[in-house]
Amino acid sequence: MNKVLLILSVVLFWGCSQANDHADVKEAVKKEAAAEVEAVVEQASEVAEAVESSVESVVEEVAEAVDFQPGIHYSVINPAWDTKSEDEVLVYEFFSYMCQHCASFEPYMKKLEHDMPEHGKVVRIPVVFYPQWKPFAQAYYTFEAMDLVDQAHAALFAAIHQHRKQLRSIEDIANWVSSSFGVDKDEFLSTANSFMIDGQIRKGMQMMQAMGVSSTPTLVTHGKYKPNNKVFRTRDEVLDVTLYLVDMEAENMGIRK
Repeated sequence: MNKVLLILSVVLFWGCSQANDHADVKEAVKKEAAAEVEAVVEQASEVAEAVESSVESVVEEVAEAVDFQPGIHYSVINPAWDTKSEDEVLVYEFFSYMCQHCASFEPYMKKLEHDMPEHGKVVRIPVVFYPQWKPFAQAYYTFEAMDLVDQAHAALFAAIHQHRKQLRSIEDIANWVSSSFGVDKDEFLSTANSFMIDGQIRKGMQMMQAMGVSSTPTLVTHGKYKPNNKVFRTRDEVLDVTLYLVDMEAENMGIRK
């Protein structure tokens, strides 16, 4: 009986020992497998980051390498308008103070002027699509003649489209300029009604027709290139293609600085 009990005790002890050993081995295997999985995941994450970085780099390089294309991003005017400028690339902005789109585009024109390289220059051309637009063309050229553009240009847009000033004639505009900037009203009217201003308006109309401008605002680079606004999603993109065209034309002229 004692022998039987002794044998049973040995068997039970051996069985428990084997069970513990199997449990330890199983636990060790699980830990090792978990460590390997973690290492693989970490390696995969590093590879993914490297691939993403490479893709972004390639995309940036491709974007930089792609030029704007004629017939797609901009149209070529033929025959081109002779700007008579040999040392600067001129960007004409055809606009009207009466045009709501021109008013909302004015901040972008300020940005374009700010970003314009030394070999480029913005030239504004007020257009007269309707007889009632003529006083506002007179006003702009008078601002230029009296050195009032910095003070009055953006302010006139705001007066019409934000403050809803009733400005219908050159006399109305003269009253507004006089009260707003202390300008002599008679001097302003005399300049606005002069042959010089009338000649500038006529030339602006000739330029508009020669360059095929049918809407405002329209940008024309050096009398040759017009952005195709329909293919661009934002106005910033219109500025991008315009600056590209300025640099391209400057290279063609041999004046890029």
